[in-house]
Amino acid sequence: MIEGKTKEIRICIPEELFSIFLPEKTVGHFINARKEMLFAFRSLIDAKIEALEKKEKKKVEKKKKIKIE
Repeated sequence: MIEGKTKEIRICIPEELFSIFLPEKTVGHFINARKEMLFAFRSLIDAKIEALEKKEKKKVEKKKKIKIE
């Protein structure tokens, strides 16, 4: 394949029509694959939120008041 010269073809079929064109087992695999992609995105979002919370917690911990006599 020549780099930079690619073409993309997309075929969009409403879920209601899947059963007409695809076997039921295939439709199930596509639905599960879609769920897995959503779980992957959720995992990325959760990791980013956790990193931000840790960063925020470190900032709070660094600012401690010390009483001087």
